[in-house]
Amino acid sequence: MKALWYLTATKLKNQLKSLIRKPARLIYVIFMLAMLGLVLWGGSQLEPDGTFRPMEELTAIAFAVYAIMFLLSVNAGFSRGGSLFNLSDVNLVFTAPIRSQAVLFHGLLQQMTTSLVVGFFLLFQYGTLRGRYGITVLQLVGLLVGYAISIFLGQVTAMVLYAMTSGRERRKLLCRVVVYGVTVLFLGYWIFSALREGTDQIWALGVAAANGPILRAFPVAGWLAMAAGGPLEGHWGLTAAGLALCAVYLGALLAVIFRGNPDYYEDVLKSAEVTQSAINAKKEGTMTQASPARVKVGRIGLGRGWGAGVFFWKHRLEDRRSKVFLLSANALIFAAVIIAFTFFFSEGGLLSSFLMATYLQVFTVLGGRFNWELTKPYIYLIPEPPMKKLLWALAGQIPTAFWEALVIFVPVGLILELTAVEIVACVVARMSFAMLFTAAGVAVDRLWGGVTSRGLVLLLLLLVTLGLALPGIAAVIAVSILFWMESSAAALAAVSVCNVLMSLLALFLCRNMLQYAELNQQ
Repeated sequence: MKALWYLTATKLKNQLKSLIRKPARLIYVIFMLAMLGLVLWGGSQLEPDGTFRPMEELTAIAFAVYAIMFLLSVNAGFSRGGSLFNLSDVNLVFTAPIRSQAVLFHGLLQQMTTSLVVGFFLLFQYGTLRGRYGITVLQLVGLLVGYAISIFLGQVTAMVLYAMTSGRERRKLLCRVVVYGVTVLFLGYWIFSALREGTDQIWALGVAAANGPILRAFPVAGWLAMAAGGPLEGHWGLTAAGLALCAVYLGALLAVIFRGNPDYYEDVLKSAEVTQSAINAKKEGTMTQASPARVKVGRIGLGRGWGAGVFFWKHRLEDRRSKVFLLSANALIFAAVIIAFTFFFSEGGLLSSFLMATYLQVFTVLGGRFNWELTKPYIYLIPEPPMKKLLWALAGQIPTAFWEALVIFVPVGLILELTAVEIVACVVARMSFAMLFTAAGVAVDRLWGGVTSRGLVLLLLLLVTLGLALPGIAAVIAVSILFWMESSAAALAAVSVCNVLMSLLALFLCRNMLQYAELNQQ
């Protein structure tokens, strides 16, 4: 056990040393900490007017978030298991003369730390949550811990499910039925409770149901919502009860691992290999190589396109083989979040919904197949103008952006009672932002392609995107003053035109990156 504590301490020490050896990463960390400090300070300076939304509402939102994160982690258990360990652990720690229980504890500690880091972004919502609900920093930390525990327990559950069902199809089917059946039952109860008195009180009744005894019995998510709701509502007994239930659940999972399959090394080997291959693919920019191994091949050959146009059809074919018809699962989840946000917070109007949609859009636009194409020689060998090749290589994102915008803003428009012109303007504006984010990503690749620090790349992307968006922001302000804030369609049209022009300008300036492969070997 001492060896594992030494390994953990050494990893932490080396990570701190890497910040000094790699100033780019240090700059990013300092920037993020400074931004966090600014957010926390700004939130603390808010003077609440006493008109807050009920804390039960925030608890209900926490329940929904915890449930989604837990179920997404658990679902991985049916295919690849939990990622408690990486490949270096498999090759070095697993082969060391250390008890399997100690190694498992080491993996759990690593995963808990990772879960806390993943939930770090919640701290940046302090100003919004304090202004809306009047929460303190301690209460926000409680929400963060609950988020981390939901992911952590989801990973452990996934590991157990994988160990129990790997190579046993009948048992896997039974576990799927149990997991999905329990989820559907609780979700059905939630919907029924919200609709039983009519649609006028659907939000209030849904919040009441989420804070009721039935939904708080939902595994992990309900218990954590109860634990997080304790500090929010001043009932610390609920916190103790929720954490106790989670501790009992974790103990039961560990008992299943040790008694059912003491030698769990073989079960996590595949998961570690898949995780490591995905990490390597990201570092190399080969994003498609990190996709699932099971793809539907069907017929071969493109059969369409000529010259640089083959890249558009190539990317569409790759989507079809990866079973992505119109939208990915993440895009559908984000769309559901935006629609739900609009439904429950419709008083914010179109502006708040559009800003939420644009914020989440970053996570669906970035990370396309363009970086993967840069690692292959074919795009450089096609005898076409560089600008044409660049546009065709990025054109595959246009249909995706269109369907995303349609799926999001048609329901949003119906909820907010927008006109047909305003809905069309929202769709066009979202597509223009997709072009803007894509162009910003290309510009960062062209100017700082040799930067390996993920944090610095994100920082540079943020700055470039902000620079490209400034003309659109100025146009919105000008149109708003001109029309006295009476036409949202005019403002959206103005920002769309500016976004498209700035995107084309950025792509034109970066067109030579497809002229010579050496420009991308920095």
